[in-house]
Amino acid sequence: MEAEPELPGRRVFKQQQYQQQSRSKLRQQKLKVTFIGYVIVLVFLALVQFVGVGFFTKGFLLSRNVLPDVSECTDDESNTCMEEPRFEKAILLVIDALRFDFVIPVEGSDEYYHNNFPIIHQLAQKDNGVLLKFIADPPTTTLQRLKGLTTGSLPTIIDAGSNFDGDAIDEDNWLLQLHKNNKTIAFMGDDTWHALFNHYIEPELNFPYDSLNVWDFHTVDYGVIEHLFPLLHKENYTRWDLLVGHFLGVDHVGHRYGPKHFTMKEKLNQMNDVITEVVEKLDDKTLLVVIGDHGMDYTGNHGGDSKDELESTLFMYAKNKKFLKKSPEHYNISELGKNYRSVNQIDLVPTMSLLLGLPIPFNNLGFPVDEAFESVKQMSLASYKTLQQINNFRINTPNLSLKINQKFNEFIANYTEHGTDKKKFEVLIGQARDYQHSSLDECKGLWATFDLKSIGVGITILFLSLTFILTYARSIPSVRVSTMSFEFIGSVIAMMLLGLVLSLSVSIVLKPTDFSLKMCLAIGASLGILIGFWAPIMDRFSINWLWHQLIDFFIFNFNSWSFLGIVFVASHSLIFASNSYVVWEDKMVSFFLITFGFFCVYSTASNNHITKSQKVLGLSHAVTFTILSRLVSTINLCREEQRPYCTPTFGTTWWSVLILHLCSYFLPAVIEAFYKLSDSYHSAAPLWIGTGLKFLLFMNAVYWTFEYVQNSDYFSSTNLILSSPLIKSLKLAIARIVLFITLVLANFSWSKGPLCVKLELSESLSPDEDEESEDSDASQKTATILGYGNVYGSSYFLLVLNFTVAIMLVTKPLGAVSLNMLIVQILSLLELYVILDIRRNLISPIIFGLLGYQHFFSTGHQATLPSIQWDVGFMTTETIRLPFTHLNIILNTFGPFFIVCLSIPLITLWRIVPSSKPITVLSQIITNITTFITYQLFTGLSSLIFAAHFRRHLMVWKIFAPRFMLSALLILVLNIFLITITLWFGTGKVVTQVNRIFGK
Repeated sequence: MEAEPELPGRRVFKQQQYQQQSRSKLRQQKLKVTFIGYVIVLVFLALVQFVGVGFFTKGFLLSRNVLPDVSECTDDESNTCMEEPRFEKAILLVIDALRFDFVIPVEGSDEYYHNNFPIIHQLAQKDNGVLLKFIADPPTTTLQRLKGLTTGSLPTIIDAGSNFDGDAIDEDNWLLQLHKNNKTIAFMGDDTWHALFNHYIEPELNFPYDSLNVWDFHTVDYGVIEHLFPLLHKENYTRWDLLVGHFLGVDHVGHRYGPKHFTMKEKLNQMNDVITEVVEKLDDKTLLVVIGDHGMDYTGNHGGDSKDELESTLFMYAKNKKFLKKSPEHYNISELGKNYRSVNQIDLVPTMSLLLGLPIPFNNLGFPVDEAFESVKQMSLASYKTLQQINNFRINTPNLSLKINQKFNEFIANYTEHGTDKKKFEVLIGQARDYQHSSLDECKGLWATFDLKSIGVGITILFLSLTFILTYARSIPSVRVSTMSFEFIGSVIAMMLLGLVLSLSVSIVLKPTDFSLKMCLAIGASLGILIGFWAPIMDRFSINWLWHQLIDFFIFNFNSWSFLGIVFVASHSLIFASNSYVVWEDKMVSFFLITFGFFCVYSTASNNHITKSQKVLGLSHAVTFTILSRLVSTINLCREEQRPYCTPTFGTTWWSVLILHLCSYFLPAVIEAFYKLSDSYHSAAPLWIGTGLKFLLFMNAVYWTFEYVQNSDYFSSTNLILSSPLIKSLKLAIARIVLFITLVLANFSWSKGPLCVKLELSESLSPDEDEESEDSDASQKTATILGYGNVYGSSYFLLVLNFTVAIMLVTKPLGAVSLNMLIVQILSLLELYVILDIRRNLISPIIFGLLGYQHFFSTGHQATLPSIQWDVGFMTTETIRLPFTHLNIILNTFGPFFIVCLSIPLITLWRIVPSSKPITVLSQIITNITTFITYQLFTGLSSLIFAAHFRRHLMVWKIFAPRFMLSALLILVLNIFLITITLWFGTGKVVTQVNRIFGK
């Protein structure tokens, strides 16, 4: 049978169809290449920023130089050992976070943390007991405190950062001295001791327990009790010389609930019973020392240097040996009604060493505690031994002044002349204390010897990366297109390799002492990348052309909105020049956003180029944004420096949980209303918003309801099933289910799912047909794509919701309420950008950046170490488990910034129809992303510069250093998130999918 001949018209149609398919494939391939090029550019720029941050951090946060010397008992005048130890054995019990007011009577107080640990104060009233304030050096983290308590040396910020990855102490300490003198150390409790002193502890008497699960109040404490009391029996007393027990329950209750929770009373009562029983079993030759390593603030956290965090407890007790107790007036104590002398925590080191007959550790800077000795004569001898050790340390330490050494010579001369004169003991002790104070003050000024060269290199690299990304983001869009070629990428790679080779040559030939090989390679690679960026630009375009492009940008694109954006960025960057402004950064950010809201109200009301309905809609969005910004600003966690002018509102209360339940209904309804404005509530939208979002938000609210019930005095005092251990399993199940659905299942479904559009078919009468003819087809079908006008934005916003729900789960109730308002703020902003036609203005991504900061503060965070919410790490696991514990903390800390970063492409994608030029859409998205990065770099670089400038400022470690660390982390974390999630996973999928379906 012969084939039917192909008609000419059909052949032409097939040719046109083939050509259209070829053009579509070519367009998709070009889009893919362009997209990959953008990603590579941002990856290289991120690497340069990482190097800059790394150099600055290395130069600013230095570890203290440790002298390797180890003290020994000698026969000459420099001997630091007592001839006869006062005690043969010692029991050291550390009650973590034992704030001083936990152990003294407080009349009229009904707080759970008062008057529930009376045994210590009662025993301190006797001649054989003494109670003192134990002042910690900031930062008040456990590992850093243990180093100070055993070595007598000053702390460093790096030690605080190592709190979760402790390394063995490599300097002289009194546990090492015990080990050298063949003494046996038994330990049970916080495994930080195991990490630091494992080599010195008797293996058969070593019982460490996991220390970082702050939701576990009892495992460590029960473990200490289980192993402590058997070793106090007479038959086991000879097995050890030092018995160390480190309790964690008080600290964990503080982290979990704060000091005002009823569980604190139970835990303090338990510690009271433990100390009572230990005292009963104590023999005559053993010293009992009970200490806290730090205190806690009103939220139960620590790490900073507020009074409540620094004031801990020192209690010493002996069965039949008296202590040298003096009246408070002797020490000029003027604190209101306290009448307790304060001693530094490093003072424990020479005290324990001298009492046990050990050499004082070589790096010690502390002074013996007067009360620990039986007589003034003994204390005079102890001060002499200590000054010999401190002077020996100073002789071997460079950069310490000789002026203070003159005080030592004067003391030695006086001691030699009057050392046996009872009338001169007090004078000699005073001279010794004066010398030690002067030496300590000088060392505190030198404890962080800043590496100005590394700081300068870091700032320079960040500044150079800022200049390029600023140009790349806004000034010369034509260059951005040219950079997508592999020729440009090749230039960057080639220059980077050249920089590596040159830096390697410099390192080998010149052998610089200030920079290691790795540092030289990092510098060479960074400069090579930056030169590789600029080389093609300078090759194709002249400096004069670049200058004109910059001028054209400011002339033709610069307006009042741009000016407002520049004012916000400049103002935010300049606040780091003052410690007061840094402290009140949260209020300043809210002021910027509310100011923008008023500008939007005015601009919308006075805009004559929009319709009346648009004006009404714009005003409603502007007012909504302004009101929500003001409401969000009322949610705060006050930092210590803001008091008494700040009242904290952040906390888990019944009404915050109730609002969370209401939000689980209202937020989906509000989002649905926004979708219906663009007729986009179709296909995937009802499933995601009407069903999925509502269910997951309800589950979040249920989780925090259980959390509130578990913390409630009322429910815990009843026998309701909600107060039983079953609640723990339910919470774990809910948290795991919600995080799995939002971060895995929902994102996978979103990447494979449909767009939020609907094809609607309708019939209409044909005007060409005779309506009276019954036999003719009097109607024709027409097709309408509902949601076509917001096809990009409606689909992409579902991805934002996936991450938002996950972040809401790990955020405490009021913080989650704040994030609910953030979503509405973002939607209102997107509508305003469309109505006011400012989506291409630089103000748009800047406002998103300010939103990230505002909700960082309103979710219970500050630029301080104590504000980190470690407890959320255990929402999905009972123990520390990588990566789940860490993921929870990251989402909690940086969650608002993640939501904002994920929403930036919506500035371009919201309410636009499918474009025939997807590369142009992608280019505008990159413009907004790079503008956002530029804003973060401006503020981050300013924070780094002023932290370096104020490196000798009194508030550097309290205010400037924590803020610089926040800026550094934001530069790292946000670059990674923007490239991997926002751009690669989110934007790439939506733009390519829409182009594949609707490409022309």
